[in-house]
Amino acid sequence: MDRELIQFNKEIRDFATSIPDRLTTLQKKIVLEALRRLVQKTPVDTGRARGNWQVTIGRPASGQLDPTDADGAATIAKGRAAMAGLKDDHVVWISNNVDYIEDLEHGHSRQAPHGMLAVTVQELRGMFREAA
Repeated sequence: MDRELIQFNKEIRDFATSIPDRLTTLQKKIVLEALRRLVQKTPVDTGRARGNWQVTIGRPASGQLDPTDADGAATIAKGRAAMAGLKDDHVVWISNNVDYIEDLEHGHSRQAPHGMLAVTVQELRGMFREAA
């Protein structure tokens, strides 16, 4: 009985110690899923809007990017790389600063008549509800 209790206490300590790493891993998964969905929902003419989704830690991105990314793969890869330095208790931002991103969000493109961000947030909220 004492051995079982000692083992159980060790397992609880190990679990508690692993929580920050687990939360960081979960945060990375959520951010990357959100980024993937945003990028794929962003309408493509030149690929500039798709290529301007930026993942930053601690504060939102402040500028626009020049590259275009019609298929979104490079943007998602950059987002994944930006997450490498994530530590627990950091806020992660997904930003897009092209001057017409709000127009796209408000349905000014037939490719995304319901926008990208609002739809993605609803999808992620649904995923959380199902998981809970």
